[in-house]
Amino acid sequence: MPAPHTQTLLPAEGLDSNGPALESMAAGARGLSTYLVMLMLAAALPILAAGIYTVQHVAQSYRDSSLNRMLDITSNLGQAAESDLLGRAAMLQSFAADGNFSSAQSLDRWLHLTGMGTASSLALLREGQAQPVLASSGAPAPLPAQQALAEQALHSSAPVFSQLFFQNGMPAVSMAVRAGPASAQVLVLTMPPAEAVSIAPSQTSDGVLIAITDGEGRILARSAQAERFIGTTVPDWARLQAVHARRGSFEAQRADGGEVIFSFYQLPRTPGWVVVAGEPLEDFNARWQTPVTHIVLASLMALAIAGLLCAWVSRQLLRPIRQLTVSTRTGASYAAATGGGQVLVVQEYEILRESLSRARARLESALAAQKQVAAALAASEQRARTLAHAGASVQWSLDAKGRALSIVGWEALGGAPDAQALQLGWLRQVHPEDAEQLQRQAAQLLTDHGHTLDVELRLRTRDGTWRWMRARGAAILDQQQRISEWLGVLEDVDDRKRAQAEVAYLALHDPLTGLPNRSLLQKPIRTQGGTAGALLYLDLDRFKQVNDTLGHATGDALLCAVAERLRELLRDTDLVVRMGGDEFCIVQNASSAQAAAGLAQRVIDRLSADYEIEGQRVSIGVSVGIALLTQPSDTQDPDSLLRKADMALYQAKQQGRGRYAFYTDALGIGSR
Repeated sequence: MPAPHTQTLLPAEGLDSNGPALESMAAGARGLSTYLVMLMLAAALPILAAGIYTVQHVAQSYRDSSLNRMLDITSNLGQAAESDLLGRAAMLQSFAADGNFSSAQSLDRWLHLTGMGTASSLALLREGQAQPVLASSGAPAPLPAQQALAEQALHSSAPVFSQLFFQNGMPAVSMAVRAGPASAQVLVLTMPPAEAVSIAPSQTSDGVLIAITDGEGRILARSAQAERFIGTTVPDWARLQAVHARRGSFEAQRADGGEVIFSFYQLPRTPGWVVVAGEPLEDFNARWQTPVTHIVLASLMALAIAGLLCAWVSRQLLRPIRQLTVSTRTGASYAAATGGGQVLVVQEYEILRESLSRARARLESALAAQKQVAAALAASEQRARTLAHAGASVQWSLDAKGRALSIVGWEALGGAPDAQALQLGWLRQVHPEDAEQLQRQAAQLLTDHGHTLDVELRLRTRDGTWRWMRARGAAILDQQQRISEWLGVLEDVDDRKRAQAEVAYLALHDPLTGLPNRSLLQKPIRTQGGTAGALLYLDLDRFKQVNDTLGHATGDALLCAVAERLRELLRDTDLVVRMGGDEFCIVQNASSAQAAAGLAQRVIDRLSADYEIEGQRVSIGVSVGIALLTQPSDTQDPDSLLRKADMALYQAKQQGRGRYAFYTDALGIGSR
C-alpha cells in the first residue's frame, strides 16, 4: 500500500513574504470568529426573545393562578358564611311564621333548641314602641340600632342584618324578620359575631390570614387572635372601598413596613359584609416565583450547552480558513509531500486565486468609473457653492421638460427628503393659487431658452406653514444650442412680502381699533351690485368727558370697545370706518330708509349701554346722521355724501343727542 500523504504548508519559491504589511492592514478588522459569534447571537436572539416572553407569560400565569386561589378562598368562605347566616335567618323566619312565642320561656326554648349560646338574645318588638313586647331571659333593653333594624324589617319580606355594634361593652350583631306578612311585630335576634359567622381553621393554611368585616370595616370574625381584634376597624378599609367591586384584590403596607396582598368577597345579601384574605406579599410571590425560577435556570443551562456546541462547530469551520489565511499571507500553498517532493495544487485555492484576479480587474474598472463620477460631483459641488455664496436657500436643476434632476436644500425648507422633490414631486409643495402662474411661465420657458424664470410663489415648509419664495433660473445650452437643463435657485423673500402686506394694511386701517380708516372713503362709495344703500355718520356723546376725567388710556380702551360692538352689529356686506377721534362711519349695503333707521337705533342702543373699562363703569351715548344712496350719482362723490351725513348728524345733536336724523333737502338749503 502507498504511504499516507501528510498535508503541509510549503513556502512558494520566488515569492516575498508580505506578512507584516497584511497584519498592519488587518489590525483594525474583526476576525471571522467574531462574525460567527455575532451570527450565532443573531440566530439565538429571536429564540431568546421568545423565551423571555414565554417566561414572562408563564410568570404572569403562575401569579394569576396564585391570586385566583386567594380569590377562591374568599369566595368560598363568603358563600359558606352567607349560607350559615341565611340558615339562621331561615330558622328565625320559620319561628316567626309559626307564631309560637306567647311568653319569654318560648323564646328561651327556641334559643336552646337552635344551639344559640347564652350571650344570644331574642326580642319581639312592635312598630312605634321603644320597649319589647317579649324578650328572652337576660335580654338587655333594645338599642337604637336594633330599633332601626326592626323598622327596616317591617318594610322588607327578606331578613335584614345590622352592622356590628356594642351592647353592654360586648360586640354583637342582629338579624330581624317580620312576625307575619301583615304583622306590625318584628323578631330581632342578637348574638355575638362568632355565633353569626365563623371561619373554618382549614382555610387559614399557608400563612393566609382571613377576616370577615361588616359594611363599615369592623372585624366580625378572624382566623387568628379573634378575641383581640373583633370590633376593630381593618386598617386598609379605604383601599378596599376604592376598588369599587364586589370581588377583587389590592396590595397594602403593613405597620411594620412589610407588604400584604389582600383578596376580598362581599356577601350579597348583607349590608356590605366582606370576607377578606391577606397574605404577606413575599410569601405570595414565593409561591409563583419558585417554579418560574426553575424554568429560568433550566433555560440558562440549555443556552450554555447550546453555546458550547456552537463554539465547537465554529472552531471546526475556522480551521481550514485559518490555514488558507496563513498561506495567503506567507505566499505558501497547500501541498502533499510525496516521495519526489512534488507540490500538489489544491483546486479550491486555484479557484479562489482566479476569482481574486478577476475581482481586481473589475475593481480597477470600477475605480475608473468612480473617478469620472467624482469629477462630475466636484463640478456639481462647485456650482452649489457658487449659488450658496449668492445667498440662495435652495438650488435646483430641471431637465428640458421641467422635471427636477437635483434639488439641494429642499429638506431643510420643506421637511421632506430631497429625493422626494425630484421629477415633479416639488410641485406638491407649491400653493395651489401660485401653481397656475408657475405653469404659465414654464410653458414659455421650455420652448424659448431666451426667457429667464423669475416668479414669486408660496411653498409649504417643515412646520406646515406657507412661506414666500422667489424662484429664479436660466437655461443651460448644449453644443447644438438646445436646452439641456435649467439651473436656478429659491430665495426666501417671506419677510419682505409680509412687511409689504403689513405696510399696505396699516395704510388702510386705524392702528388703534383695527377698523378701516377714512382713506377707504376717498374712493367713490359704492354698494355691492349697485343697489341702494345708506351712509351713517356716528359721533360719540360725552366721550370728551371720559378723556378729561379718566385719561387718554381709558379713552383709547373705550374706542376699542366701541369698535368691537360695531363689528358685532354689522353684517359681512356692511363697512364700518373710523373717521378719527370719536367719529365713525357705516356704509350699509342694500338699505332702505326703514333698514337704515333700524340699524341706527340698534347702534344707539348698543353703544349707549354701560362699559366696564379697567374696573370702572363708563357711560356714553352716540348720535347718528344718515344719508341715503338712492341715485347712481350718489356713489360718485364721497365728500358730498359725507357732508350730507354730517349735516344730518348735526341735526340729531341739535334735537337732543342720543338719536338719529336723516338728511333732507331742507337741511341742504338751510346750510347755504
